[in-house]
Amino acid sequence: MEGLVNRAIRRYLKKHYPRSRKRIIARAERIRPKLMKKAPDMGGKENSLAGNLNMFILFLSYYEATNHRMAGEAIDEIIEDIYKHMKVFNRVLDINNKSILKLLRKYLYRSYQKYADLVEEKRKHGQWMDTWGMIVNPNKDDRGFAFTLVGCPLVEYAKKYGYMELMPHMCALDHSYAKLMHAKLIRTHTVATGADSCDYWYVPDRSKLAKNYKGVIV
Repeated sequence: MEGLVNRAIRRYLKKHYPRSRKRIIARAERIRPKLMKKAPDMGGKENSLAGNLNMFILFLSYYEATNHRMAGEAIDEIIEDIYKHMKVFNRVLDINNKSILKLLRKYLYRSYQKYADLVEEKRKHGQWMDTWGMIVNPNKDDRGFAFTLVGCPLVEYAKKYGYMELMPHMCALDHSYAKLMHAKLIRTHTVATGADSCDYWYVPDRSKLAKNYKGVIV
């Protein structure tokens, strides 16, 4: 995913900063290691979610390299570009198909539970204290698939170093992810908006639940 994001950023630079593109890339590459040094130890490749913080810091390196010109609107455009380049998944992955939903849910829940168990084990030994906690299918509702992420290293980093204005745009990535599989993300709270967790409930976008849901979505 990180490589996909990096290519999308460079396409953005080619479009909006053609003359200064190389200079911005070089500056971002110098800035990024400094930003990474400020990040907590997330367990490296062993932690399947650690790449989310790395991706955020990648955005931040270009934000700083452009003197904050590549801000929220740039993130939105880059995310939309990523979505367009991943649209092949949109043609083959449709959770309105009950068989596809069942298979995807089984795969994801197994993967998510493995992560949750690993975090619990690591924390017994004082490790991975800054990563996300995870609760799989908290409401035991199979009309889609759901999980809760407890805490958010991105928000903690953003608060500590002054990047909170970018968080709503980063959180919007989850809604683009939903579109890739013909889903609607029902999310009522996030750490970025002051909660202690982010709830995720992906439901088929043609389902009655998706069409009739009247609650809050963030």
